[in-house]
Amino acid sequence: MGTLKIRNYNFVLDLFEEGRVPPIYCAVQNERTPQQDSNIIANKGKFDFSGIIEVKCIPEFLTPVTHQIDQQIKMRNIQRFNGYYIDLTGYTSVDDYMRTELGSKRKSLKRQLRRLESCFDINYKVYFGEIKKDNYEFLFGKMQEFINTRFEQKGVPFDPTIDLDAIRKRTFSMILEKKASLHVIYNGTTPINVGIAYHFQDVLNSAIGSYDINYSKFGLGNLEIIKHLEWCLENGYQIYDLMWGDLPYKHTWCNGVFRYNHQIFYNRKSIFHRLLVPIRVYLYGLKDYYTARKNRAKGRKKLGTTNTKQHIEILQINKDHIQGSLLKETNIHHDSNHWLIPLVYDFQYLNVQHSNDVAVYELTNKTGNYVVIGKNDAISISRNKL
Repeated sequence: MGTLKIRNYNFVLDLFEEGRVPPIYCAVQNERTPQQDSNIIANKGKFDFSGIIEVKCIPEFLTPVTHQIDQQIKMRNIQRFNGYYIDLTGYTSVDDYMRTELGSKRKSLKRQLRRLESCFDINYKVYFGEIKKDNYEFLFGKMQEFINTRFEQKGVPFDPTIDLDAIRKRTFSMILEKKASLHVIYNGTTPINVGIAYHFQDVLNSAIGSYDINYSKFGLGNLEIIKHLEWCLENGYQIYDLMWGDLPYKHTWCNGVFRYNHQIFYNRKSIFHRLLVPIRVYLYGLKDYYTARKNRAKGRKKLGTTNTKQHIEILQINKDHIQGSLLKETNIHHDSNHWLIPLVYDFQYLNVQHSNDVAVYELTNKTGNYVVIGKNDAISISRNKL
């Protein structure tokens, strides 16, 4: 008996990242697009079936169409883990969608957006069809920096199966070809949120992104979704695909939750195939069950960071009682002062203060003591090493 050949494919990643489908398919059917010719991704030539073919991560909003294959080839379909998406069909604005699907959470999310735009010089840019190479490399580097910092904060490793270097290399040309887009939120000229999305017909696939954790109070992840949805509606996209990963924000936003299909093609005349396929199906079931349990256990753990090397105390103070002669202006963007940035931004968020109206000073008579002064409010910050 020869070595059994099992070929594995990821439908979603092949389609969005590579612009192709596994070779057993000849087309992708999209019921929302009326142009029949746009539904076809051709795999030309006769398909030669051998061994076992597995295709995972098939979403419910796109349907792959198989080649004409021999009657002895059978397909076993199993449903795996959850997928999440936003279906904008019937909606004319993001506000309409949020009012219908998010209920009372809409107000708090809109408040976060207003506060961000009130506290900083926020602007938004989508690079789609055009971007300079040096700007692309800079923005991708910032996104990678945000990812590293975010996962350090969470205390968990970044997914080792995601090859950021490969994504960097292929995405630049995809943006120029309008197969991908780069979505950026800026504070002035400084990027604070960078995300990559892939395109197929009326589907915008949220591939990867991250944000500057100093702005955590402002909920940049939710604001990124709002801006993505605005872009979708302005450009005729009906589906915003958030893929897999059972995360709270997806339950908040998504009106489409489904189980990804996993199709296994095998030769029904092969005894070995008929024995092996049920075993693989059973093992996938076990894997998904224990993965779900593990993720639920993680969800019950409180995420956060504990700084064991220093103690920070923040107090509300009367700005009129501050003695100017004891103050030395401090630049929070200097390397040694970076720890102050999230504290100052939190002050801005709570008091709705624009950065132009906020000043930070170090007390000259007390090492490690600072004051943050806004238009009407002020706080003191004391950092004591333990």
